[in-house]
Amino acid sequence: MTKTRIVVYPTVFIHDTETDTMTVIFPDVPSAISQAATLGKAMLNAQEVLGLMLYDVQDLPTASSLEQVQAAYPHDQVQLTAVDLSTVAKDSHTPTNQAS
Repeated sequence: MTKTRIVVYPTVFIHDTETDTMTVIFPDVPSAISQAATLGKAMLNAQEVLGLMLYDVQDLPTASSLEQVQAAYPHDQVQLTAVDLSTVAKDSHTPTNQAS
């Protein structure tokens, strides 16, 4: 049985009307930032960036409540993002085949 290390953090999806893109931020993980052209891609990027920023962190930041984050970002879409850090750690240490 594979051990999991699932974390869940509130995620803010900010629509930039000027560029028509979505910026993704995690108030509890300030270094985890991403951007995408669509909400769907932004959601996928959110999982990826959260995993990459936290997979080797021992003392994980405490997650704020969804309600706290929504109150801080009332005009943006706020939802939870979950990622299995064990999978990210395993995948990040797997060598890739590179063409010569």
